[in-house]
Amino acid sequence: MKKPLLKELWEKLWKRPTAKWLLGIPMGAFLFLGLGAGGLLTFNVSMQMTNSNEFCVGCHIGMDTVVEEYRESIHYKNVHGLSASCADCHVPEPFLEKMETKIRSGIKDVYKKYWVKDINLENFESEHRLRLAEHVWKTMDEQKSSTCMKCHDVAKMDKDKQPGRAARRHDPVFWEESGKSCIDCHTGIAHKRPFVQN
Repeated sequence: MKKPLLKELWEKLWKRPTAKWLLGIPMGAFLFLGLGAGGLLTFNVSMQMTNSNEFCVGCHIGMDTVVEEYRESIHYKNVHGLSASCADCHVPEPFLEKMETKIRSGIKDVYKKYWVKDINLENFESEHRLRLAEHVWKTMDEQKSSTCMKCHDVAKMDKDKQPGRAARRHDPVFWEESGKSCIDCHTGIAHKRPFVQN
C-alpha cells in the first residue's frame, strides 16, 4: 500500500539529508525567519519611539516655542484628563501616509536641526513661524483633518450642547457639502496662531 502524498512529503522534509549542504536550507529558513521577526520588532519599536512626545520634544525644546504652547493647550491638559500626543495630530494613521510623513518630515527636521541650524528661539517667531504653520495647515487640509477625526467625530457630537454656529458647522451634511475640514476653523488650538505681517 502506497503512503499518502502528504505523509511522504512530511517524512522527506524531516529526514536527515544525504548531502551536508542540504542542511543549510532549513537552517537558512530559520535564520531568515529570526531576522524577519527581529526586523519587524525593531521597526515597531522605532515607530512607537518616534511617535512619543519625548522624541518630538527632544528637537523642539530650545528651537521654538511649540512645546510650551502645546503643554498649555486643551490638547495636553483639560478637565477630562485626556491628552493628545504630538503624533496624534501630526502623524496620519494609514501606513503609507505615516511612512511618507516620518521620512519626509523626519529627514528634513533632522537636517534643519543638526546641519543647517537655521531655526532657533531668536528667529523662530519672526522668520519661520508663519511659514511652518501654513505648511502644517495645508497638510492637514489635504488630509481632510484625518488626524483630528481620530478623536473628534462630527457624527457623534452633541449639537445641543454647542453654540448655534458651531452646531451648524459640525452637521455632517454641512461638513460634506462645504469641503471644509477641522483646520479651516480650528487653527490656534494646540499652538498659538502666528502673527501675520503685512
